[in-house]
Amino acid sequence: MKSILQTYLEKDIWILIRDKWYYATIIGVWDDLLWFKHRTHNKDTEEDTLWEMVVKISEVVAIDKVVSVVSRKPDVFISRLLETDRHSNNHQGHDNP
Repeated sequence: MKSILQTYLEKDIWILIRDKWYYATIIGVWDDLLWFKHRTHNKDTEEDTLWEMVVKISEVVAIDKVVSVVSRKPDVFISRLLETDRHSNNHQGHDNP
């Protein structure tokens, strides 16, 4: 995992750490540590906060370089998939008289 993470230095990727996804920029990879920065958005104040975190590489469960996913939260992700599927089914129904 360490060598894979090193290939993404200064790049933005999704990282699953324990059970939470972060859209992060990798700052550094040393020994058994991963250093990255990520943003959180406060809906009440409409402000973004930049955080820097250091975690053990062994806590990284997965990485995903696909940036276009709307949300990594399972409930939001599933509802978007269902919405997309519903639109697909509606279009298929109109093709048959």
